[in-house]
Amino acid sequence: MKKLKKQIKETFLDIKLPEFDDQILKKKGNAIYMETEKRSKNKKFIWLGSVCTAVFCLLILGSFYYNNHFVIQNVIGIDVNPSLELKVNKQNEVREVIANNDDAKKVLQDMDLVGSDANVAVNALIGSMVQLGYLSDLSNSILISVDGKNSEALRVELLNNLNIGDNYSVVSQEIDDNYTDLATKYNISEGKVQLINQVIASNPLHTFDELAGLSINELNLLLGNTDNTVGSASEKAYIGRDNAKNIAFNHAGVSEADVVKYKIEMDYDYVLVYEIEFYYNNIEYDYEINALTGDIIEYDRDGEHYIVNNNTSANNNSTNNNTLNNNSSNNSSNNSTSNNNTSNNTTTNSYIGKERAQEIVLNHAGLSSSDVRFEKVELDVDDNRTTYEIEFNYGYYEYEYEIDAYTGAILKSEVDD
Repeated sequence: MKKLKKQIKETFLDIKLPEFDDQILKKKGNAIYMETEKRSKNKKFIWLGSVCTAVFCLLILGSFYYNNHFVIQNVIGIDVNPSLELKVNKQNEVREVIANNDDAKKVLQDMDLVGSDANVAVNALIGSMVQLGYLSDLSNSILISVDGKNSEALRVELLNNLNIGDNYSVVSQEIDDNYTDLATKYNISEGKVQLINQVIASNPLHTFDELAGLSINELNLLLGNTDNTVGSASEKAYIGRDNAKNIAFNHAGVSEADVVKYKIEMDYDYVLVYEIEFYYNNIEYDYEINALTGDIIEYDRDGEHYIVNNNTSANNNSTNNNTLNNNSSNNSSNNSTSNNNTSNNTTTNSYIGKERAQEIVLNHAGLSSSDVRFEKVELDVDDNRTTYEIEFNYGYYEYEYEIDAYTGAILKSEVDD
């Protein structure tokens, strides 16, 4: 037993405790130092996180501001003869104004519309068009087209804030497709492309080529009042429906009191025409009358069709012609009375005259005589057809027309730059 205790004591004494020398203290010191460094880094991370959060918030706010004030949400097209576009942001502030033709540049004058409200800008531009004579009693139609997000709401807002009188007609629409190719091909706006397509949809006999050169007022007359049309297109540049009606009645030898199922509307046949349909004694009459001159271009009685050229029937059917005109020989004085608002040359056996021919082409081009320089106005006979060949310059553009010398119908129109 004593021997065992002695061995345990000796074993215990042989155990060496670790010495806490400098190396161990240094290690411990390092451990303490590392803890301090960790806390310092945590503070840096917290500061860096705060800065990142602030930057992120600024980016969000900046992006929100940019999207609301600089990103284009809608394009507003304004067409009369001048054609302009307003690019607006979500706040309906104008960010850019584009003049699509020389007339539009005149309308802009020195106006700086960037930053202004869209409603203010639209009214300012329309006011300038009125001042410069692009909008008048003779041509009073305006086309407003809206493309982009929430375009219907913007269209309605623009209409509700127009500061124009009751003498003007406004056609408004949303752009429902991409018409860039056609607009570029015909050098017109996408809004006008869509309006022409609406006219063709209402009368598929028309082609895009023949309608592309018409003014907004002419297209408005052809389209007639729609749900998106406010006011009526002016017909003051033309003889008027009453005169056209009287010309047809006088030629047929009937009185308005005896006529039933009477109908009159405007159409286009190389020139704007009044199409008149009525019944008398169960006989159907159809007339096409030049809206500018009052000349009868063609007429029909129960399928007997006549094209009037130099006061003769196109089919030379003298029997039918005499039947149709047996009550009309004494109506020349009445006919001239009904044409009191037209030129003196309104009969089909005389030329309309150079002055009237010039008026017709200027009206078609939407220009005034003070704006252009005529280079050529000549009477020409080709293939047994007598025409006026007219050329004039406007700005950098050269216009060429060929006008039927008897009816005033536009047979050819070209614009070259």
